[in-house]
Amino acid sequence: MDKRDRTAAIVDGTLNFLITGSAVAGGLLIPNLLVALDKPLNMFWKQLDKREREREMRRAISYMKTKQLISGNYQHGLQITSKGRQRLKKIEFDKISINRPTAWDRKWRLVFFDIPEAKRHSRISLINKLKQLDFYQLQKSAWIHPFPCRKIIEAVAAYYDIDSYISYVEVVHIDNQEKLIKQFNFI
Repeated sequence: MDKRDRTAAIVDGTLNFLITGSAVAGGLLIPNLLVALDKPLNMFWKQLDKREREREMRRAISYMKTKQLISGNYQHGLQITSKGRQRLKKIEFDKISINRPTAWDRKWRLVFFDIPEAKRHSRISLINKLKQLDFYQLQKSAWIHPFPCRKIIEAVAAYYDIDSYISYVEVVHIDNQEKLIKQFNFI
């Protein structure tokens, strides 16, 4: 693992630590952060001795302050900034997935959208996210999935600020259903 990956992991772990409330009230960071972060970042820390860990943490904190992800100082406490919260939001957004229930309820979930050209980048991002979530493209702006995903689609639409351009529909039957059943490996 190179230095950049290690720094990114430390930054993400620290931000996650701050946002989840593991730190002292109000988002303040406890001075001995290294001890608290040892467990979440164990795979990176195993290679380093105590002095190297301290140096890596100080470097990561300096990086986060430069990028305005946190504010404050190392000895008296750090706070996550709105920019830091946005970074965490993106990390969590990238991890979103649709749970596959043990038994299919025989309903199809259709997502339709008509997004104006002014929001072209959001439309492209939505399409990429639908592909990542294993949706199947029925038509240019109609995508289908067999499992419940309303809340995920609402979250994706809100993230890209396109909620008013998207429709979510649940249907029991759709033509050429056999092709879709094969597509989603139900046979």
